[in-house]
Amino acid sequence: MDLSGQLNEYTERKEMMADVVCMSLGSVPPGEQRSRFLSVGLSDQTVRIISLDPSDTLQPLSMQALPALPESLCLVEMGGGGREGDGGLGTVGGLYLNIGLTNGVLLRTALDAITGDLSDTRTRYLGTRPVKLFRVRMHGSESVLAVSSRSWLSYSYQSRFHLTPLSYDVLDYASGFSSEQCPEGIVAIAANTLRILSLEKLGVVFNQVATPLNYTPRKLAVHPPSANLLVIETDHNTFTEAAKTARKQQIAEEMVQMAGEEEQEAAAEAAETFLSEDLPENLFGAVKAGAGMWSSCLKVMHPTEGKTLELVQFQQNEAAFSLAVCQFASRGDVEWFVVVGTARDLTLAPKTCSGGSLILFRMSPDGSKLEHVHSTPLDDIPVAMHPFQGRLLVGVGHLLRIYDIGKKKMLRK
Repeated sequence: MDLSGQLNEYTERKEMMADVVCMSLGSVPPGEQRSRFLSVGLSDQTVRIISLDPSDTLQPLSMQALPALPESLCLVEMGGGGREGDGGLGTVGGLYLNIGLTNGVLLRTALDAITGDLSDTRTRYLGTRPVKLFRVRMHGSESVLAVSSRSWLSYSYQSRFHLTPLSYDVLDYASGFSSEQCPEGIVAIAANTLRILSLEKLGVVFNQVATPLNYTPRKLAVHPPSANLLVIETDHNTFTEAAKTARKQQIAEEMVQMAGEEEQEAAAEAAETFLSEDLPENLFGAVKAGAGMWSSCLKVMHPTEGKTLELVQFQQNEAAFSLAVCQFASRGDVEWFVVVGTARDLTLAPKTCSGGSLILFRMSPDGSKLEHVHSTPLDDIPVAMHPFQGRLLVGVGHLLRIYDIGKKKMLRK
C-alpha cells in the first residue's frame, strides 16, 4: 500500500531455497502503513526474516536454524503497556518471533526492529502435538495463543513475560476477535464445537490436571492438616466391583449348567475364559445394572499427584450424597473425622428409599488412611452436612439435625 492508500502488487518474485510451510506478518505499527518484516518458515528447518520496506522489498535480513520442522509462526509486539490506539498513552514493546515446531516445542526469539536480526531464543516444550500459534489481544497488548496437546497463553503482564497453560479443553484452531460484549475475546474450535472464550486474571497461575475416577464425583472436602482430598463418588445403574465379580461367577456357572453332557468340557473352558477376561470399561462400557442399582465409594487422594491413598467401596445400592470433614468438641482438636451420608435402595421416580445412614471414619494423623468407627441408621437421606460448634449439622430429608459423636453411633441432640 503506497502513501495515497492504493494497493499495489510488486512484480518481483523471491525464490526460496526450500518449500514454504508457514508465514507470519507483523502488525502495522502506529503511524505507519505497512509492517516492516515478514517471517517465513521453510521445510529445510530454517526460519527467515524478509524485508517489506519499499526500498528493499523481499530482501533477506536474517536466518535461524531450527531443531525441527516449523509448524506455525507468529510475529508480535510484546512487553509494552498497550498502544496509543487503545485509548491510553502506551509504551512501545519489543518485537518477538514465536515459532511453533512439529515436535511440540515453542521458540520465542527477539527480533531487532531496525536490522531484523534474530537473537535471545527461549525454548519451552508445550505438548505432544505440533504447536499452532494464533495472535490475540489481552489487556490492550498483543499476546500469543499456542495450541498443542494443551493450550497455552504467552503474554506480557506488569513488565514480565508469562507462558501459562489454560484450564480448558484441547483446542484445534483459534482466533482473536473484538465486540461490544467481548472486547478481547477468542473464538476457537474444539473437536466439533465452536467456543467463545474470554481470559481474565492475567498473572495468576492457573492449570488443570484430569484424574480419572471410578464413578461420578458428588462431593469433595479437604483434610486441613495434610491438604489431602476426600471425594465421594456415586453412579446409578451400576454394579460395585464385588457385585460384578459375583455376577460373572453366576453367569459362568449357568453356562456350565445349561450345557449338555457332551458339551460340559467345552462349556467349562468357555466359562473359565469368560471369568479370566477383563474388558476395559472405558473401551467396552460398563455393564448396566438396571434402575435402582447404585455404586459408591470414598476416596482419599493426594492433591498434586492425583494418587489414590485410600479407597473405601460401599455396599451395593448404598449411594453416597454428602460428605464432611470435622472435629468434635468432645474429642479435642487432635482427631479428625470423616462423615459420609448415604441412602439405601434409592429409586428416583418416585423418589423413595429404605433409609439412610451416617458412616463415621477416623483419619490417620498424616491424612492418608481411614478407620471405620461406626454407622448410624437414619429414616431419610442425609443430603447435606457441615461442622457446627464442635458438632455436626445434618440435613435429613426436610429437617435439620445436630449430631455428636458416640461410642457406638452418632448421638442426636
